[in-house]
Amino acid sequence: MRVLHIATEVVLVLLIAATIAVIIAVYSGIVKGEDGIDLRTTLPRAARTGAVPTPSAARSASLRAEADDSTKLPGRFVPTQGRKHTTTYPLDKRIEFCPEHITSEDCYASNPPTSGMHIPVQKNVVLPGGHRINIPSDPAVYGFAIPREAIPHIEEHAGVYVGYSCASEACAKTIERLKDLVTQEISLGARVVLSPDDDLDSDTIGMAAWTRVDTFTASDYTDGRVRTFIKAHSCRFDPEAFCKATPVN
Repeated sequence: MRVLHIATEVVLVLLIAATIAVIIAVYSGIVKGEDGIDLRTTLPRAARTGAVPTPSAARSASLRAEADDSTKLPGRFVPTQGRKHTTTYPLDKRIEFCPEHITSEDCYASNPPTSGMHIPVQKNVVLPGGHRINIPSDPAVYGFAIPREAIPHIEEHAGVYVGYSCASEACAKTIERLKDLVTQEISLGARVVLSPDDDLDSDTIGMAAWTRVDTFTASDYTDGRVRTFIKAHSCRFDPEAFCKATPVN
């Protein structure tokens, strides 16, 4: 019986030693399968430690996000037009939309804009009609139009902009659903701004994030289409590290 007891202890010791050896091998890079993932290099430091991303890490990640033209991401890819500032609001001259198939830094290549010239940070800006906002606008549902030149700044601050223009009663009913959805996503931590958009065609919804746009008629609206776009692009481009917590999905 004593011999059996000793043998059992020896087996347990060997198993513990083997487990320790495997752990050391994996984390030292010795063991790698064909599809192996080195967790030390694959995951960002913030994901491994729970730390807030450093500014340099945020910039590096944003450069990759900005250039990501993958068809797996929702929306149409629009190459970046830079991050230059205009003068403060109100502007002496509006930034126009580029002619079709022409991209320039002094116009917008998509509607809504997905990058490019934008109004710098301003607080308590008075818009036509007496409405007041911050630029870039805080995540919220607004009942008035936001200057198009403020939209790229929303996106630069890791946000998604959703605009709409309605002429029909059917469109108006759709927008009520849209408002509920956006309000819910904001409550879960998404950075989203929703407002009327006079630049869009009638009965049209336009969603924009940095270098991504999706525009469609209100009759083509689905909750899934909008929710997928928001979840994919809120905080995807975040060069100034505004997203300090992971949104709840």
